Amino acid sequence: MDKKRDLSLLYRYQEARRRLAACVDELAAWEGRRVLADLENQVLTAREEVEQIQNERTRLKMENRRLEGECRDYEAQLRDLETTLYSGKISAPKELEQLQRRIAEYQTAKAAREETILNQLYLLETKEQELAQAQKQVEALQTKLTAAAEEVAQRVNSLQKRCTELEKEVADLERALPESLLGFYQRSAKALKGIVVVPVKEKTCGFCHMIIPPAVLEKVKKGDSGVTLCENCGRGLFEER
Repeated sequence: MDKKRDLSLLYRYQEARRRLAACVDELAAWEGRRVLADLENQVLTAREEVEQIQNERTRLKMENRRLEGECRDYEAQLRDLETTLYSGKISAPKELEQLQRRIAEYQTAKAAREETILNQLYLLETKEQELAQAQKQVEALQTKLTAAAEEVAQRVNSLQKRCTELEKEVADLERALPESLLGFYQRSAKALKGIVVVPVKEKTCGFCHMIIPPAVLEKVKKGDSGVTLCENCGRGLFEER
């Protein structure tokens, strides 16, 4: 058994598993559509604003129709009163005064409604402008959301493909590993947070960067049986070729 080659293989297996775990985590985040949440909320808020403006516009139109109907009623009643006034049939001063007072009251009421209608027509014009702006905002945000959703879909597809490739790489490496080293990894991975073997770098541990004692370094270089561990962090050591 070529211990140096096998430890290098274990390191590749370990790093492939780490890349796979990172890919799976990133895929879960993208699939959770967190990146779209803010845009979706903006679109929802903009749509609610459009709906509110539309409801207010509808209310103003209905109110104007009601007021216009009342104005027509007052006009009809005023015509009747004026016909009576000028018919020559009213001779009593008190009756004439009452008739004139009613005419004045109806004229005042009609004028008040006409003024309200004019004010609300101005409000309606303002609401139409606000509605047009709000609808443009919804369209712009929806376009942005659609583009972002397409980007997310592309990223998810890319990550899914990458995860599949890494799963195959991990499986191939696992089959190539000696059972003893695979067992070493499985026993140590949880306690060592997935990093059980590291290369020696300039006579130091590739993980904790502590200087390796000469005797330990010599064992690593010779490639004796078993896994030589870093005396500080407990991770397996090997020389990269």
